[in-house]
This record gives sequence, C-alpha cells and structure tokens, in this order.
Amino acid sequence: MPLCGGVLLLVAMVRPPIGRRRGRVLDAAMLLCLLGAAAQLIPLPAAARDRLSPHGFTVDRIVALDADPVRHPAHPLSVDPESTAWALALGAAYVGLFWCARAMFSRGGVRSTVRGVASLGLALTVLVAIQRATSPDLLYWTWRPISAGASPYGPFVNRNSLATWLAMSVPLVIGYAMARHQSAHRADALALPGDALDATQLWLVGAAVLMSGGLLASLSRAGILGGGIGLAAFVALSRKRLHRASVAWISGGLVAMVVVGSAYANVGKLALRMQETTEQGAWGRPAIWRDTWRMASDFWLTGIGAGAFQRGMLAYQSGSRLFFFNHAHDEYLQLLVEGGLLMAGAAAVAAIAGVVLMAQRLDADRTAMFWVRAGAISGVVAVAVQSIWDTGLRTPANGVLFAVIAAIALYEPATGGAGARGRSSR
Repeated sequence: MPLCGGVLLLVAMVRPPIGRRRGRVLDAAMLLCLLGAAAQLIPLPAAARDRLSPHGFTVDRIVALDADPVRHPAHPLSVDPESTAWALALGAAYVGLFWCARAMFSRGGVRSTVRGVASLGLALTVLVAIQRATSPDLLYWTWRPISAGASPYGPFVNRNSLATWLAMSVPLVIGYAMARHQSAHRADALALPGDALDATQLWLVGAAVLMSGGLLASLSRAGILGGGIGLAAFVALSRKRLHRASVAWISGGLVAMVVVGSAYANVGKLALRMQETTEQGAWGRPAIWRDTWRMASDFWLTGIGAGAFQRGMLAYQSGSRLFFFNHAHDEYLQLLVEGGLLMAGAAAVAAIAGVVLMAQRLDADRTAMFWVRAGAISGVVAVAVQSIWDTGLRTPANGVLFAVIAAIALYEPATGGAGARGRSSR
C-alpha cells in the first residue's frame, strides 16, 4: 500500500509523458496489460463467463468451502478477484514508476540513482550475511514468515528473490564504474591495466564484488545462471565500443571479480545445489509445470485471473499436497495461465518493443553513459533468463528495481541528443 500510494503521488508530481515518439507501442502494450487485468474484475453474466472461461465455475466449486456453492448471476472472470485487484494495483505501480523514472532520467539523475543502488546492494549483502549467521529463520531478527518452510535472506523471504535483485544490480554497478573510467581516460584505453582508479570507482568495484559473492551465497541456481548470462551480455555489448584487447581485459576482470566474490560463498553447498538441478522429484519444477500447463490449457483465452494462480492450483495440483505450488516457477508460464493469450500477447508486444528500443538507445548513445545503459540492459537480460525458472519479479522490491533499470536503458535525453547529459559520468 505505501508503494502504490507513493507511486500515485509521484505520477501526480512528475506527470510523465505517455505514448510519445518511438515509445508509443511499448506504452500502449503495457496499458493493454493493465486493462486486461482490470477486465478480469468486471462482473459478467453467468452465460458470458461460461463462454469466455468455461472452467471458471468448476474451479469455484472445487475450491469453495461450501459443499454446494451458489452460482451467482454475475461473476468476474478471475477465480480470485481480491488477488487480481492487488495484482492490478501492483502492476500499475510498476508501470507508473517506470514512466516517472523514464521522464525524470531524461533530465538527469541516472548517476545518483545507480550510486543509490550500489549502496543498497552493499548494505543488503552485509545484512544477509549477518542475518543468516545469527537468525536464519526470522526476517530482521523479529518476524517469522507465514510459510513454515520459508528460509529468509535478509528482507527477502527466500533465496530466489534475493538473487533476482542482485542479478539485476551487479551489471548496472559495473556499468557505472566503467562510465566513470571512460570519463577520466581515453575510450580506447578503457579496459587496459595500470589506469588509476578514483575512490568512487574502487567503492563501486568493491560493491560489485560483494554483491556477486552474495549472489553466489544465495545458492539460487536460476539466479546464478541469470547473473552469469547477464555479465556475458555486458561483455558482448562492450564490443560495440572497444577493440578486441580491451574486451579481453573486461572479460578477465569480470571473471576475477566472480572468483573473489566466491570467497564469500560456501562452494561445497553451491556444488550440491547445482547437482540437484538434474534431480526431479514429486515437487520438482517439471511437476509444477505439468500441472500449470493443464490449467493454462483450460483457461487459454482470458486466463484464470492476474494473481489468482495460487487459488487455481488448489484445483489442479495432481501430486502430493505435502508441498503446495503457489507459483509456476516460470514467469512466462504463470503470465500465460493468469492472463491467457490476450494478456500474454500484449506482454509479448511490450517485450519486443522494449528490446528494439533498448538496442536503438544503446546504438545512439556516444557518451560514457553508454556503459550505464549497457549495464541496465544486462540486468534485464539476467532477470529474463532467471524468469524461466523463477517468478522473482513478483516480489515488490524486485519489480521496483526492474522498473528503474528499464527506465535507465530506455530514457531519452530531453535536449541535445544522447550526449548532452552524458558527458560527465562522475
């Protein structure tokens, strides 16, 4: 509620432009996603609901506490209207924050924002290390999570959510360190050894190393894989601005950073976690995906309702109920089952439009801010890969960070082209 209220106030203050220039397709697609979730809350006559969602009443009957639930004359498409309303509010907050950040960054503030992310990441890593060593079962040493099987990592209720935040942040912080370096040295000497680093650069590098160690210590397999591919994407993007020798030095530096960061992780436990990837049990991801796909097939057009996965799975989980599947462990599959083809189609258009715009903005940027954009895009790549196995973006802290880094990747300077605001990265 504070997040939604804060974003609403921010929108009223900033009044961000929407649907202008090349961003109109992206903005329109995001609006369609929100309208799709809102449409799932509209009460429909029983005949109309049965036509659009023929299995909706069946799920209502299965999960109802009554032996013979009353079939109301009008019912929304969502099988869990309360959860859908919250999902709509949270989604609107993410989109509103993205629009506001994009508008604000066009006038400046990118560098201070990245410094804030680096500070938060450093504090988060230290907090998690201390909390896991002293009180591994409580949030902030005080609150016990509602789920009995939860294993808190600092302010996050599980390792995967923590890994999502760190996997997005590390490339962004590295990109800002590179931008500062280019501001002080020739572009063609950017990655060569022997160049002096200022205090802020050393702090940024140290923060990136500790955050990488925190990512490895989380033991989140999908998060580590996503983070690794995000760093590989950063190296690939660097080829747009540097010659081969400099790219090699960047690659070596990132490998060294990860090696140093691994000193903060339990390598033995990490190896065991990676070994478990090949093990498939009754509660493994393949079992979750099979049950989720059956639900998606029954609600293929309009979806079961944004945020309604948990209630729908009460009717579709086929295996043991010792563990309950409250997420699909695949962001794309969960989007399909909750929104159907209509909402998933709009989300796909938004994703494609966003990728095209990111490529255009990066190619047009001839300043040191290129590296910050490259770091933001690499963070997006990292979470896109992790989302194949996890749904970390549904944690509000991660959704907020994703909105901010997407705005960094996509903002357009208000005046003077890409270079007007980007000459100083300090």
